[in-house]
Amino acid sequence: MNAQLLWLSSLGVGLLALLVLGVQVVVGHLRHTGNLKKQVLRRLNPQTVADTRKKEGIDLGPVENFLIRAGIRMSLTRLVLVLTVTAAIILALAVSRGVLEAVVALVCAVLILMTLWRIKHERLRRQIFEELPGIVDAMLRSLAAGRSVEHSLVIAFGDASPVFDPLNFRLRGAVRQGRDYTRVLDSFAELYRIPPVTQIAIALRTSAHFGSSVRPVLQEVAKAIRSRQELRREFMAATSETRFTAVVFALLPPGLAVYIVLMNKGFAQALLSTDTGHTMMAVAGVLQVLGSILIWNLIRGVGRG
Repeated sequence: MNAQLLWLSSLGVGLLALLVLGVQVVVGHLRHTGNLKKQVLRRLNPQTVADTRKKEGIDLGPVENFLIRAGIRMSLTRLVLVLTVTAAIILALAVSRGVLEAVVALVCAVLILMTLWRIKHERLRRQIFEELPGIVDAMLRSLAAGRSVEHSLVIAFGDASPVFDPLNFRLRGAVRQGRDYTRVLDSFAELYRIPPVTQIAIALRTSAHFGSSVRPVLQEVAKAIRSRQELRREFMAATSETRFTAVVFALLPPGLAVYIVLMNKGFAQALLSTDTGHTMMAVAGVLQVLGSILIWNLIRGVGRG
């Protein structure tokens, strides 16, 4: 029996490895073909390509958008490799331990990854909100020194932290090529859900179309962001106990369950090997997920943008 399980596991891993190689070959071929088409279009009709870029702004795929919103720099090929290795581990666990254990491991892995992604995403958004007033002040100083709006914008974002590097790169390209740089700001604001960046883009667009001064609007935007950050700090301090209690209620039941299973081998064997144990685990998992969703809805708006 053990030899058969080992043989099936080896066969599954081998098939997954072949699948990974096939996916990498297909993805590489498609990307190479797409790059060739873009190069041909750029040589034949550069103005059309420029107009297309002007309309698109920051146009990435859904997977790239999902990763970049959390600041994760990972190519599509590497992501496919990681997912395939994870699927191989889950399949090996299903063959060796059982389907229930594999499903539990898969759910735990998905929850952990989504939690880490959410934490990184919120950390990036918080950093963007904290640095925006300083960026607006730098723009105002550059405008007072006699620079143009475009160069003031590029200099202000160029002196910011590496969080704004993708935006700064596209801003420089748009200003250098004479394209509408406010579309880049709109795409960045939509990607990270930052309304003040949209306000800055609207102010710059209005100033460019009607010739009005952009300084009063930028000053009001900086004041609004600082006021919002101050209110957020006060609100987070006032609700810290509530959020801590919610986190404890979410983590304590699964922590106790893992401790009991590890300390009591007989209970773990009965839980994993009998139908009653499987039913108990399923009911506990459903209740835990429902409780986590309720707690998440309770604290979702606390201190968030």
